[in-house]
Amino acid sequence: MSDMKEDAGPLRHFRAGRRAVLQSLAGGVGAVVFASRASAAHVHQVAAVAPDSAATTTAESGLLFLDRHAFDTLALLSEQIVPGSRAVQVPEFLDRLLAVESTDTQTHFMQALGAFEREAREAHGMPWKTLTEVQATALLTRISALPDSDVTRQAFERIKGAVAETYFSTEAGMKELGWNGSLAFAPPDACG
Repeated sequence: MSDMKEDAGPLRHFRAGRRAVLQSLAGGVGAVVFASRASAAHVHQVAAVAPDSAATTTAESGLLFLDRHAFDTLALLSEQIVPGSRAVQVPEFLDRLLAVESTDTQTHFMQALGAFEREAREAHGMPWKTLTEVQATALLTRISALPDSDVTRQAFERIKGAVAETYFSTEAGMKELGWNGSLAFAPPDACG
């Protein structure tokens, strides 16, 4: 990863400078608790599993970084933000990508998921993954209308950016944008 540009890839939305880190810390107790539990569960799970059984656990769950609750939340959010995301395995791809990202990027991602969890619990007293479609749509609509400076709105923009970039990098996403498989676009400087 050392030769990869720091501002590249779908998780670039979670790589942040010092100011963004301080803003995300002010995001609320819900985000911190959610991120702490998921990170702690991941660390404890990895530490508690013997080397021989680690491969078995990973193969059975299929998840490399996210715990089941965080994955289910991401899967629902992905489909709600960009329909078709589940069919092309956007959440699975982001889970694999997060497994090799820096701890800071992983933390920022978990804090963003935690913001959605906090909103669901404050509005309906239940986790995001148990909301009805109507409840989730209403919350997403409200969150997307918040000021750009709001921490929850920033979490929404980051998750949306990661999901959309991943989806539209797939064959299905490119076809949705008009690609037909027989056309390659010239680089912008060749057009000029």
